[in-house]
Amino acid sequence: MDGLASAFQARWAAAILFLLGFAYLWRLNKVMSQTPPGAVQASPYRWADHEIKQTYKRIEENPINWREHLPPKANRRYVVTGGSGGVGGQIILHLLLRGEPPESIRIVDFRKVERADMTSGPAAKVDFAQADITSPSATQAAFNKPWPASVAKLPLTVFHTAALIAPADRTMGTYERIKRVNVDGTQNVMDAAKAAGATIFIATSSASIATRPASFWGNPFRRWPRNYFQLIDESDFDKPLRPHSQFFGNYAHTKAIAERLVCHANSPKFRTGTIRPSNAIYGSSNGDQVVGVVLRTQNAQSWMTNYVQNFVHGGHISLGHLQFEAALLRKEMPKCAGRPFVITDDGPPPTYGDVYYLCHVTAKTPVKLGILPPAPLLILAHIIELVAIGSRTPVLNWIFPAPKGTLAMLQPAVFHAGLNLVSTDEPAQRSVEQGGLGFKHVVTTMEGMCQQVAEWNKEHA
Repeated sequence: MDGLASAFQARWAAAILFLLGFAYLWRLNKVMSQTPPGAVQASPYRWADHEIKQTYKRIEENPINWREHLPPKANRRYVVTGGSGGVGGQIILHLLLRGEPPESIRIVDFRKVERADMTSGPAAKVDFAQADITSPSATQAAFNKPWPASVAKLPLTVFHTAALIAPADRTMGTYERIKRVNVDGTQNVMDAAKAAGATIFIATSSASIATRPASFWGNPFRRWPRNYFQLIDESDFDKPLRPHSQFFGNYAHTKAIAERLVCHANSPKFRTGTIRPSNAIYGSSNGDQVVGVVLRTQNAQSWMTNYVQNFVHGGHISLGHLQFEAALLRKEMPKCAGRPFVITDDGPPPTYGDVYYLCHVTAKTPVKLGILPPAPLLILAHIIELVAIGSRTPVLNWIFPAPKGTLAMLQPAVFHAGLNLVSTDEPAQRSVEQGGLGFKHVVTTMEGMCQQVAEWNKEHA
């Protein structure tokens, strides 16, 4: 009888624990499916169907003109690391657009240019030097490659945009791989730039440096997970570097270290600074991970439709780099030198749902919409991370191969990077005399995304 009673009690205890666990997960899923008040206040209105269609029609008839917003031609040489990518490629296109000759520009990258808008016209004439920036000698050789006689004596500016973006990785087992590119690679590029006589060095950083991981698990009576909503600026730069655990992942931590390497290297003869793109960058013709990925896959299945974030067009990031250069070229050392600046689009931040709906409404190719439950995916993400950690040992790798493709991206760090993040680039908008860059917005996020979809539609007509 005692054994039966004990078994009965054990079953009841297990049932109660199951119900409590189910209730906890149900509540967590409900909370993660809602938008916190601070984010709602920053973005109170959702993009309406008629507003999207009107904006798309206007942009289609009158495409964005970046030329009139660029600083004037500087008559310098330019090395752009990562110039085959989204931000680096856009900088090169803007340099050409404002009149810099192709022979005065060099791409340093480990892969050749594949962007359709850079394989013809003046961009196709830009010099290319293949190099892995984790190798000091290869980086040095790329910088030492002779220049055409017509530009060989011009002063040198370096735009360092190359980076390893791995948002899913947060464990120390993958840290060294990311550090070799983002930290050691940045130091190698700076060393090569100094040896080549560069006087301006501007690096692409990330606003994710300021993001802190959320606390999804824990107190079930807390209304919102801690750090579920955050205001993003550059104030962290003036404080001691946070420990690794207080960054969302290895990418943000390594970018924070690299940013300080660049900014602290500022001197009268080697002026430096960094641009922090606000959250996700879109607008790249070779396909980004915001609008581009939705258009390519024709699919917008996401748990983040209710999350508010600032987005930033690649053109705005390029404009920030060029305006930073113009400020650093002033005779007297400007107050902005040796500092980071967040850059984002004009207008209030949208939700991911707004972005997906814009693609659905405007794209000529179909886009399927869907909302996924966040809490079950968060649990799955932890399981995938454990498998990924275990797969790094020979025995467990034979039993549990490393996750690949999209599945490998579904890890907890992605949930900590994709929070409700509202950024400000007000410091960059201040005049150079006030310590800013004199940055001025060209487009809102809706306008920029309509432009990208219009280009997609034209290409896929």
